[in-house]
Amino acid sequence: MANEPQQIGPYRITGRLGRGGMGTVYLGQDESGRKVAVKVINTEYSQNENFRVRFRREAESAQRVRRFCTAAVLAADLDGEQLYVVTEYVEGPNLEQAVETSGPLTGSSLEALAVGVATALTAIHAAGIVHRDLKPSNVLLSPVGPRVIDFGIARALDTFGGVTHTGELVGTPRYMAPEVLRGEAISPACDVFSWGCLVAFAASGRAPFNGEALPAVIFQVLNSEPVLDNLEPQMRQLVRAALDKDPANRPSAQQLLDNMVGRVTPEIAQHTVAQTWKQSAPLRRRPVNRSRLVAGVAIAAAVAVTAGVIGVRALAGPGGPPVNLATLYQEDFTTNGDWPGTYDPESGYGYGYTPQGTYAVDLNSENPENVTPAPIPFVAEQEPTPGPSPTPVTPANLLIGADIQTADLVGSGEYGLFCRASKDNYKDNRYEFLLTSSGEARIRRVAGGSGGIVASGAVEGLTDKLNLYVSCEPGEGRSVALQMWVNGNPVLSATDTNGLPTGDVGVLGRVQPDGESSVRLAFDNFVLRGQLDG
Repeated sequence: MANEPQQIGPYRITGRLGRGGMGTVYLGQDESGRKVAVKVINTEYSQNENFRVRFRREAESAQRVRRFCTAAVLAADLDGEQLYVVTEYVEGPNLEQAVETSGPLTGSSLEALAVGVATALTAIHAAGIVHRDLKPSNVLLSPVGPRVIDFGIARALDTFGGVTHTGELVGTPRYMAPEVLRGEAISPACDVFSWGCLVAFAASGRAPFNGEALPAVIFQVLNSEPVLDNLEPQMRQLVRAALDKDPANRPSAQQLLDNMVGRVTPEIAQHTVAQTWKQSAPLRRRPVNRSRLVAGVAIAAAVAVTAGVIGVRALAGPGGPPVNLATLYQEDFTTNGDWPGTYDPESGYGYGYTPQGTYAVDLNSENPENVTPAPIPFVAEQEPTPGPSPTPVTPANLLIGADIQTADLVGSGEYGLFCRASKDNYKDNRYEFLLTSSGEARIRRVAGGSGGIVASGAVEGLTDKLNLYVSCEPGEGRSVALQMWVNGNPVLSATDTNGLPTGDVGVLGRVQPDGESSVRLAFDNFVLRGQLDG
């Protein structure tokens, strides 16, 4: 076609695959001749600096998604004038085209589609991404099964308040969850709703909310029951649960998958739809205690643990962190929020929010340690209930995650996340999950101000950019199970039989106060997930 590019980066362009509100997708070839899809972002977005910051974050996150029923992200240009993302090229029509040409799917074909898309969502959600625009045109039917494309990148358009420069809503209303249309928080439950819409479309050729005009579609999504024609009873039950108006009542993608592949019995599934899939009540933030930040503390010497027996055990299999927990809190540091600190962008000194959309911590001999709590109450409260005071609830099965980048690392240092920290003095008690400058992972227990390493091991391929997830899960009696994942891979696990009491969570780093060691840390995409026990 005239005026089409012949080369984009190292990729030779051989044709155009399509165009959407965010950019144009080209068919290309890499230097080895392998076919790829190259999505070039529209110029008006590429020239917006806030968009570029968000686009970088989402593109880097997308590259961590495991290749389960997705078109894997192979590369991205995040710095040039022309932003683009390169993915695997998937041969085959999209679901919308296939249904239009050959009619609705039935029987095992429909079930294979539902399982494949739910599998893709578990991989996407495990990487900390919400797809946000799951619809029939974003599911390609390859010869070996469905492949989900375009996951996560649409979040960068939040820069413009959820609409494009032309006023187009980000996402497709027929497949968008009610809370998205109301402008409420985005979560993996939004994708589960879209999954239900997509399966209903595949079975009937019609979206379950099928008004003609946009206002009618939005009204139906917000107020009407879905039309679920051509679905067999068990699949209809799952789709109906996924299309619950309340995101807290929907199953997770993993729960959908478990049900469809027979990991639960029909009786359990029926109970699960009605009861177990209900998630936690909304959280209310308490005021932040700014005095909780501890800085300028030297490294404490490792001492023997006497308060409890630590049993180190290996994680079974290559599984990543759990994906079926509710998101209780998240912060991408794009705009100044509640986290403490002041960062000087001119000198790059201090700690706090940066113009690049991260939370920076600068450590050196004058400031060798920084322990920063996330400004959220670990003991949360439900919405007010009748009576003298709200009912306190404590998150269980707690999962904490963040992206971490190191720069200018000199000498000896360590950094990571913590949980169960004393509310009044972070030096007293906490569990630390650390990565060191020597390429080691550590779980450290601090009790009464003294710390000891309870599990450690080398981490292969540790780079200056990584994703860290950790969990603090209560067990029998006073025991606490501690686990640690780097880039989705399990690295350490330990059980403290005399567990520390519940407390706060956050980020930390330290260097040796030897006059030479220093490091600059950048934390991003901090997330707290869990389930609440009353």
